[in-house]
Amino acid sequence: MNVIKTKNIGFCFGVKRAIKMVLKAAEKGERVFTIGPIIHNPQMVELLKEKGITPVDDVYQVKDGTVVFRTHGIRKEEEEYVRKSGLKSIDTTCPFVKRVRKHARNLEKSGYQVVIVGDRNHPEVKSVLSYLDNDGIVLQEPTTFAAKKVGVVSQTTLDKGTFVSIVKELIAGVEELRIFNTICESTQIRQNEAIELSGEVDMMLVVGGKNSSNCTKLYKVVHKVQPNTYHIETVDDLRPEWFTSVSRVGLTGGASTPDLIIDIVEGRVKNF
Repeated sequence: MNVIKTKNIGFCFGVKRAIKMVLKAAEKGERVFTIGPIIHNPQMVELLKEKGITPVDDVYQVKDGTVVFRTHGIRKEEEEYVRKSGLKSIDTTCPFVKRVRKHARNLEKSGYQVVIVGDRNHPEVKSVLSYLDNDGIVLQEPTTFAAKKVGVVSQTTLDKGTFVSIVKELIAGVEELRIFNTICESTQIRQNEAIELSGEVDMMLVVGGKNSSNCTKLYKVVHKVQPNTYHIETVDDLRPEWFTSVSRVGLTGGASTPDLIIDIVEGRVKNF
């Protein structure tokens, strides 16, 4: 089987940085807790658990040790609790997520109604919203409403098509619209590469956590071009019957997908 990988695959800059930071703390023998999974990849989270890095849903239960602010960012009230409690902390929040937060807060201070384009249930969006004291509007689909001044930012892992369609709809009812395209460049590059490759192969495989927003969006944009596309987490998800009459397979992965998992999938597919 001929397997062709996209150029940009595996951990992005922000994820590599975060993993390096928490492993360094664990190597010192510190008790390390992440507020939620540090990244949206179950296999990597389990590997980190083995090294003493434990995800917790409720930061208020942590009384000692080191607290990690995960790559997606944490809520303002969680950060305040950590600071006031005197707990040690490691801030692995992706710089691109912090950029979203910065633009959103500046827009609010300048008198704009802030709109965050993204998934209201995603931890990144929850984090940005909390730093606006929950006074922002989250849009997941095109909507029109009347307002004088609206400022728009985007969840970093959003696809550009969705962002553009929502912004176009907002123009109809808004007198002044200020827009910051805060989609991560890495996300956009991966999507573009995967779309291009999907037109050259018989099948596409998107490798990454099912709970990962960037992997899910990557799968959706690729599936529109290549209907014969599958989103898998590990090699165990592969099914031999998928490869009937297939000779060229495209392989891509999300920004939170470990290289090791991608390599194992590539090896298995080559042997089908």
